[in-house]
Amino acid sequence: MKKAKLMKSLLALFTVASLAACSSNTPAEDSGETTNNDTPADSTVCEGTGEITLDAVNQFLNESADMGEGSTANVVAVIPINHVNGPREETDFYAFVNFKYKARNYIKYQITYLSCTCRSADVNYWSTAYVELTLPDSHDINDAQIRTLSFDTDGPEGHYTAGFWGDSNPTPAGATYEMFKEQYFPFFIDKDYAYISTLSVVEDIDPADYAAGEGREGLTLDTFSGSSVSTNNVIRMLNALFKYHATDEYFTNAE
Repeated sequence: MKKAKLMKSLLALFTVASLAACSSNTPAEDSGETTNNDTPADSTVCEGTGEITLDAVNQFLNESADMGEGSTANVVAVIPINHVNGPREETDFYAFVNFKYKARNYIKYQITYLSCTCRSADVNYWSTAYVELTLPDSHDINDAQIRTLSFDTDGPEGHYTAGFWGDSNPTPAGATYEMFKEQYFPFFIDKDYAYISTLSVVEDIDPADYAAGEGREGLTLDTFSGSSVSTNNVIRMLNALFKYHATDEYFTNAE
C-alpha cells in the first residue's frame, strides 16, 4: 500500500509540476520576458506551441523545491522507458528516478518502473530497483558498468531496504523472486553499457555467456521461460537508466 501511495504521489507531482511550470514560464506579451521574474526567458517547460519538454520538467522538479545538488534530498527525474509485454508489444512509458547519489567512482540510483501489465490495474504494482553504475576512468558511457542490481537491500550488509519487487511471486510460469535474485540479477553485475545496449529481450543473451562464471555452470535462461515480462523489462529498465546515467556531468563535461 505504501508503494502504491508513493507512485500516486509521484504521478501527481509530475502532472502538477508540468502544468505549473508550463504556465508560469510563458513569455509575457510584448515584454520579451517571462511572467516569472526569477526565471530566464529561455528556461521554459514548454517548447514552441506549448509542448512540455522532459528536461525542463526535471529541472523544475529539482529547482522549484529543495531537491538536487547541495540539498539534503537527492536529484529526482522522470525518464522514458520502452516497455514490452508478453506478446512483445512495445509501449512508451515513463520510469521515475527517486534517488541519485554520486559516490567516489559510481552513482547510486533508485528507479521505479512498471513491469507486469498482464494483471488487472488494481494489482499492477510498480517495481523499484536499487542500481549502482560506475564512473569509468575513460569517461566513456560505454565503459560504465553495473556494480549492484537489487530489488531489496542496498548491499550485502542489508542495512536499508532500497528496492521492491512488484511482479508476481511466483510468476504464472513458476519463477520465484528468489530465483530471479539468485540466478538472473547476478548475470548483469560488471556488464558494461556497450553490452547492455545490445540487449532488447532475454533471447539476445547468449546462453553460453549466461552460464559462464563461477557457480553459474548449468544455469539456463529456460528457467524463466514464460516469465519474459519480468526478465525483459529488467533489461529495458537498465537501458533506460544507463541513458540517464550518460547525462551526468561526469560524462557530458569530459574532454
